Amino acid sequence: MSELSSGALAARRFWEALLSYLGVLTVLLALIAFFSINQSRFFTLANFWNVLDGSSVLLIVSVGLTFTMLCGGFDLSLSGVLALGGVVLWVLLSHGVPLFLAIILVILGGTLIGAVVTGYPIAYLDLPFFVVTLGVLVAARGLASVITSGEVEGLYEQETLRKIGNGRIGDVTYPVIIALVVLLLAIVVTRYTGYGRMIYAVGGNPEAARLAGINVRLVRLSTYAISASLCAFAGVIETARLAAASPDADQGIEFSAAAAVLLGGTSFVGGIGSMLGTFLGVMFIGVLKNGLIISSISVYWQGVITGVVLFASVLIDRFRRRRST
Repeated sequence: MSELSSGALAARRFWEALLSYLGVLTVLLALIAFFSINQSRFFTLANFWNVLDGSSVLLIVSVGLTFTMLCGGFDLSLSGVLALGGVVLWVLLSHGVPLFLAIILVILGGTLIGAVVTGYPIAYLDLPFFVVTLGVLVAARGLASVITSGEVEGLYEQETLRKIGNGRIGDVTYPVIIALVVLLLAIVVTRYTGYGRMIYAVGGNPEAARLAGINVRLVRLSTYAISASLCAFAGVIETARLAAASPDADQGIEFSAAAAVLLGGTSFVGGIGSMLGTFLGVMFIGVLKNGLIISSISVYWQGVITGVVLFASVLIDRFRRRRST
């Protein structure tokens, strides 16, 4: 009887998970069908890898944002930390620091920004995340501009770095592999570790989590540290892809990431969501951008549609929360 009950519970969880992805899967498949019918070049294996390659940096950033949003927070500083990460990488390499040591230092620097500059004021001083993360966004991008005097700094002589950004195994580029590894690790952390369960607990009910013995403030701080570290790492990947460090890199990526995470089913108030849903949301943004380019439609329409998707995702999240109460 217990085996039957456990089997029924597993089946129920499976269907609940499937239904949580149904919305984003529907719009994603509809978008793929639309572009496939209208553009013969769209529905090919080569173009599928192009979509993944073009979405690799967004996926890494979105994974970091998902950690923060699962815990009931939000991070507007994504693009600033990303740009600063790329610029700091250029500075380190220009001073003769070995590449892989420079990458580690950039990631550690991002973690420090997320923990001390962003996470601590939010988690321990109870400052609003909107004000803190917006301030970090402006300060980080401003510092990147100061360091480079607002110029794009080339790194064409860094052959290994360029290979990381543009090398491939078969048809799959290294950025795609790196982004999928980051996604897989995030899935493992959030689904199969005690830390992941604490994130969901804090996002779902902070007071209940505190009474259960969870250090709510530390967990919140840690999610901002993870988000910033992944943004700094994304800055490394973007710099490698472009073979250049720019203080204006990926402006507005925080809004695309927010649209992807919300579309993927993560609740704006925390406690609900998954990394797989975020991946599907990122694929929607990637397919949209790729389809517009192939269709020779101005890519600026991507911003319009992303804004509509972001607004619709917030409304859907609000409706879903009202139904669950």
